Amino acid sequence: MLFSTYNVHYGVGADGKYDVERIADVLAEADIACLQEVVRGWPQNGFADQTAEIARRLNRYSRFHGPMEADASTVEADGRIVNRRRSFGNAIVSRWPIVWSRGVMLPKARLVKTFDLQRGYIEAVVAAPSGPLRIYCTHLSHVGPQQRLPQVAALMDAVNDAATRGGTWDAAASASFVFQDPAPDIPASAIVAGDFNFTPMHPEYPLVCGTTSSYGRLTTASHLADAWTAAGNTEKEVDSFPGEGRIDHVFVTHDLAPKVKKAWIGHGIPASDHWPVFVEFDL
Repeated sequence: MLFSTYNVHYGVGADGKYDVERIADVLAEADIACLQEVVRGWPQNGFADQTAEIARRLNRYSRFHGPMEADASTVEADGRIVNRRRSFGNAIVSRWPIVWSRGVMLPKARLVKTFDLQRGYIEAVVAAPSGPLRIYCTHLSHVGPQQRLPQVAALMDAVNDAATRGGTWDAAASASFVFQDPAPDIPASAIVAGDFNFTPMHPEYPLVCGTTSSYGRLTTASHLADAWTAAGNTEKEVDSFPGEGRIDHVFVTHDLAPKVKKAWIGHGIPASDHWPVFVEFDL
């Protein structure tokens, strides 16, 4: 299985050109992709639904969640209101069905003088041929640890408490309800990916992967493994966002770490201001 995470910079490449089709083409071989800075309903690009465009070009299943949301309605000459919403957020695009999903808001503290916006994540279960996988797609605050640390804590709580929280419905409804599907399973295996806006040198990283000591990284069962290092890569001179270091990550539950075969960054691909991260799994 080929997995990717990619901050698509609302369709604008490093060359300043808006081109959603070339973003889709970058992801053509990926079985599952987590995307960040995806937009829907913005007038600057004709109110495009970028997730739908990418999914249509690749013939994939998709799920979009826009934590940052605002009005984009217009009024016609005859006074008729055309209701539209503009949103900015995350998307999952998958070769296989997305069995269930939910969009969740992450903690946000109001800043007086610094721009920030509402962040969130998508939690989903994908019906991969090797067995269902939990997928988390997120984009944390760009501002700094003050904003990100509570977001990391909330995300890790969700990952670790998934079996207790369950899916988007429990048990099975009575015959009078609109559907009677049995409650979905909550798989133990999970991939947590996105633009985290922190490197392994930042204080947020140990909350995910454990602290370092003379014994190496002290990773507990409640932490995740970094697919980048699980593949045998080092941290030397590694960027996923040019000049900022490796801030786009793919973290996995410990059962998946031995199944990581390769991880690489698509250096030089101009479709976004970030570079895509790819991880190959043997599932």
